[in-house]
Amino acid sequence: MAEVLGFRGVRFNPAVVDDFDRVICPPYDVIGPELQEELYRRSPYNVVRLEFGKVLPGDDEEENRYTRARRTLIEWLRRKVLIQDREMSVYYTEEDYRGEFGEPLTRRGYYAKVRLEDPDSGLYFPHERTLAGPKADRLQLMEAVRANLSPIFSLYDDPQMVVLRDLEAMAKGVPPLIRVHTDEGVEIRLWRVTEPRLVGEVTRRMADKVFVIADGHHRYETALRYRDLMRERNPDYTGNEPWNYVMMYFSNLSSPGLAVFPTHRAVFGVASDRIETLETQLGEFFEVEPVADAETLSARLRDLRGRAHAFGLVAKGEPRFRLLVLRDDGVMHRMLRGRVPKVVQTLDVTILHSLIFERILGIDRKAQEEQRNLRYVKGTGELVRQVVEDPEVQLGFVMNPTRVEEVKEVALAGERMPQKSTYFFPKQVTGLVMHLLFDPAEVVSAG
Repeated sequence: MAEVLGFRGVRFNPAVVDDFDRVICPPYDVIGPELQEELYRRSPYNVVRLEFGKVLPGDDEEENRYTRARRTLIEWLRRKVLIQDREMSVYYTEEDYRGEFGEPLTRRGYYAKVRLEDPDSGLYFPHERTLAGPKADRLQLMEAVRANLSPIFSLYDDPQMVVLRDLEAMAKGVPPLIRVHTDEGVEIRLWRVTEPRLVGEVTRRMADKVFVIADGHHRYETALRYRDLMRERNPDYTGNEPWNYVMMYFSNLSSPGLAVFPTHRAVFGVASDRIETLETQLGEFFEVEPVADAETLSARLRDLRGRAHAFGLVAKGEPRFRLLVLRDDGVMHRMLRGRVPKVVQTLDVTILHSLIFERILGIDRKAQEEQRNLRYVKGTGELVRQVVEDPEVQLGFVMNPTRVEEVKEVALAGERMPQKSTYFFPKQVTGLVMHLLFDPAEVVSAG
């Protein structure tokens, strides 16, 4: 039985911060060096200082990005840059954005805290593989700040839309507590729900749900590891301590505002003889059709969604664009039988990585995981630019997005997709609300 509860969120104090756009940041895993510098410049209170601080010359075990994040968090609490809400709350959000093809969409969801459950609980289902490096980084940060700075993004299935019904009704005609605009053109509105009846209804209606993790796999596994460490350090724990819970953002699988965008692949560092024989080898498995331009290629791929396994190939020479359509699904079953679960075998991402990358181009699984020959790219236009302008990039592969139904099917079967199989848009920003795993009165009074 799932336990989804309200919590006393920590937010930026509007009496100190008058422009919330300048203090939010994207998730840590999409922050590159240039964006990190820009976020530092935007505001002395940008939450990147907590979420993904700079590495500085001379850093050591006592002085580093994690210890600086702890000091900054404590300082902001003492100076009331950050304030904690008094009531147990659920935080309802609406996000207006443009879909993959420019159509206006609104995704509705909410923040709450959820009891952490072990992988065999049957209550939560990851759908992507994780790597040790990001988990070690997030654990160091969690041990330093003792807080959930950003949420796990989870999906639940509610075809009748009953969970959000009262929250949406509550927000109508009421100004949001926070309104922000992201660099990606998303407007986010947040309302704090404090009425015990409404918070209790969320808990009751979510009790029989299971959750599919859409984004934040590393953070969820890190939260579990932190919980287990705290239990070892506190053998008399009751199970109700704050570190037994994690902050989550919940979105409905059945919502028309839920979108998955594609993540394309740029290929580099492959042996030249593999590139020279690529089209011949592709012809053994795919119908290969030259296409006039990127717009036509994208339109053809869109038409084939859910009907065929298809990819776009972007090459250096002419014809630059080709449409690849798999002739026979059976090749994947024959090639991967015993190696890859059946539910995963004919996903587009599996076909691309196993048949094209591994078998034809010779990029083995370890090289794929370490991204030695692959670069993940958002947007067809950016992929084409890299193929044309970057001498290192040899090929580009345009993908259709993984369908929400496929994510659900794989996760509920207890299996996992390769990394970067899904790109749920918009990603959840950091800095709207945070969940402390300690009593801030301890550090405030100590100051």
